[in-house]
Amino acid sequence: MKETALTLAQIETIITGYNDSPYYIGRNIVVPNCNWGFLNHEADLLVLTKAKRLIEVEIKRSWSDFLADFKKAHTHNDPKLGYLYYAVPYSIGERVFNFLYKGRYDCRSHVMYSHSEVEGYTDNNPHRCGLIIYASTEETKMITKRVGVCCMNVVAQKMNDYKVSTEEELKILRLLGMRIWGMKKKLAEYQVETSLLK
Repeated sequence: MKETALTLAQIETIITGYNDSPYYIGRNIVVPNCNWGFLNHEADLLVLTKAKRLIEVEIKRSWSDFLADFKKAHTHNDPKLGYLYYAVPYSIGERVFNFLYKGRYDCRSHVMYSHSEVEGYTDNNPHRCGLIIYASTEETKMITKRVGVCCMNVVAQKMNDYKVSTEEELKILRLLGMRIWGMKKKLAEYQVETSLLK
């Protein structure tokens, strides 16, 4: 069951596409759906910061999708990862917060400026991950051309102090290039199919 009407591409845009986004592409290298070649597991978004640190953002669209992540064998445990974030819809934000943290949840309808108070971590959160809450413009009642908004509701604690080498950075850039050109190929093939149907 979906608990957001936003598509995966829209959520990725909210997290990376605006200069007030937590992982704006103008300040970071971001690889979507990085599922082979660098980590020991698939990452919805793999972010390489200017400080050469890696951040994983795991995007969830529903409560069941979120819970399913805790049944995976890898548990997001990779020595290269500096930080882990879950990005979840506004509709389940409080439920996710209570699953991961001890403290006081705070996320109002304007979303972007809300931050919860963490007093500790539950047993479900061994990596002391962070939490990003996203919402559509309809949910926040914003009048804008933006797809939606998000906030870093809880800041993640450092998992590992791994610094990416120049060689590894080039590998990440190759993975990003493969993603982009793979998408462009699908778009080109779709355009051919569409023109044949006319």
